This record gives sequence, structure tokens and C-alpha cells, in this order.
Amino acid sequence: MSLTEHDILTRTANPTSLSEPADFTLGAGRAVDLGRARAPDVSPYCFDLQSRTLLCVSTPDIAGSTFFYQAQRRLARTVVKVPLKALPEGHASPTLIFSIGRCGSTLLFRAFEAAGVRIVSEPDFFTQAAMAGRHQPDDPYLRSAVGRAAQLLPYSAFKLRLECNAAPLLIAGAFETPKVLFILRDPADWASSHRHQSRDTIGAVHWATILKGSLFALGQLAQRYAVRVGYFEDFRRLPVAPIVDLLASTGWTGAVTQQTLDEVARKDSHEGAADSRDVVGDVPPDPVFREEFAREWRRVRPADLIDRLELRGL
Repeated sequence: MSLTEHDILTRTANPTSLSEPADFTLGAGRAVDLGRARAPDVSPYCFDLQSRTLLCVSTPDIAGSTFFYQAQRRLARTVVKVPLKALPEGHASPTLIFSIGRCGSTLLFRAFEAAGVRIVSEPDFFTQAAMAGRHQPDDPYLRSAVGRAAQLLPYSAFKLRLECNAAPLLIAGAFETPKVLFILRDPADWASSHRHQSRDTIGAVHWATILKGSLFALGQLAQRYAVRVGYFEDFRRLPVAPIVDLLASTGWTGAVTQQTLDEVARKDSHEGAADSRDVVGDVPPDPVFREEFAREWRRVRPADLIDRLELRGL
């Protein structure tokens, strides 16, 4: 169960792909002890599932990064390979923020951060495990791997990537009694936002399928956990009352002012990321796309599930 640390020779140029061991070409390893994995400059990056190893990276201080995995990938100095058996089982009960993406979850991350919550945005080992376990959501190895890796991060709340909806129970099941939030948005506005982010490269039918699958993920979570559903329309301008309400559902007992939230709202919550306003630029609105999506969503929306969960505006 030896740990090794490796210099990075090359790294992937793709800023948003799913994190994987092939993202880095490594030099020869040198032996280190388990304390290295717990050092403040080291954080879990992804799993090497074949070798049952967790790949961590050493970086400068990247706390508060818009997307943690992107900062890790860009700024990693070395890779530390940690056999998963070297880590104890996790027993944490964090807050997990699931979402449909493009629904203000990053804005909410910034608001929670401003309120003093120890929160991190999109560590990608969660995503990797969800995609690997989407056909086997009860896989005890993957569930254990997530819990073991998460304990190396000094956070009590995790904002997750959309892809984690592929195996929500695997992710939540990695923890003892997690607090679960799920963020939604008006369907047509949501699909249009994804169209903008993807620069109109993905069609309306695809987004309707993604939204349907995400609602099924919410339904699975709601069968086992007291899920708090949040709506972008309620908090998009960061009024203090809805933010405090969402914070309270996680067990938070602090205080946050409207002035503090207004300062958050004035900034681009994606600033510095691959999908910031400056990077994505302007994509003209497309009423034809909205109508095509609305028509497809009327056809495939899971009405019984929406009614059972009393979801608003879906």
C-alpha cells in the first residue's frame, strides 16, 4: 500500500472533459507516506479504477475556484498516487448539491461561500464515479471509494456536476446522513442556457432527454432522503430570505446580509472558468429552438413524477 509522488510531464489541454488518469503524463514516482495525501496543498483528482488507486494533485491554494477540477487540472504540480485501501472508510455527512446544470448552482455556491459555508464546486472524482456506476448504482467499491476520497477535502458541502445525476444514490450512499439539495429551473430557459453554453452544437431533443433523466435522479433521491428542492427563479438575484432558507436546510446556523449577497450578485459567478461570459460570448436567442424544446418536453416530461414530487414549473 505504498504511495508515490510523480512530476507532471504533460497534461491535457481540454479544460472541461471528465477527469481521468490519462489527463497527465507522469515521470518516475518517489515514495511518500500517507501524510502527503493529507497535506494542505494536495487534493483528490480522480480514480484509477483498474488499479484501485486515487490520484491526488498538489497545487497552489485553489480554494474558492469556480470549478475545482478545472483549477486542479490547470495548476497541478505533481500527482500523488494513493491506494484506496490506505484510506479509512469515510463517515462524513456533508451537504450534496445536485442540479440540472445552468440553473444557478454556481451562483448558489458563491452565495453559500459568502455565508461562511465550507463548500467546494465540482471535485470531479464524484462525476467519474457516477459515470462508472451508472449501470451499477449499488456498487459497494465505488461507493466506498467516493467516501474515502471525500474525506481528504476540508469541506462540508459539495456542489456536483450535472453528470452526477447518472448515479445519484451511489454518490449520496457514500455518506452516512447527507443533506441533499436539488436545483431546478424553468425548462425552456434552462435548455436555452445550455444551448448558449454549447454554442448551439447540441439539439433540443437531447436536452429534453437530459432533463427527464435528471428528474428521475431527483425521484430516486427523494425516495431515500429528505431532498430540499430549490428553484433558480427564487434566488437568481440573491434575495436574502430564499438564500437563508436554503442554507438552513443544510443545518447552517450563521448569518449573511443582503449587502454581502448583493456583492456576490454583481459578479459573474463563472468568472475565470471555461464557460465564463467572456469566454462563451454572445449567442443570439433562437425562438425556433425554444419551441422545438417545448414541444419535445411536452411529449417526454414525466408528469406522474412531477406531480408526485410537487415540482413547480416543470
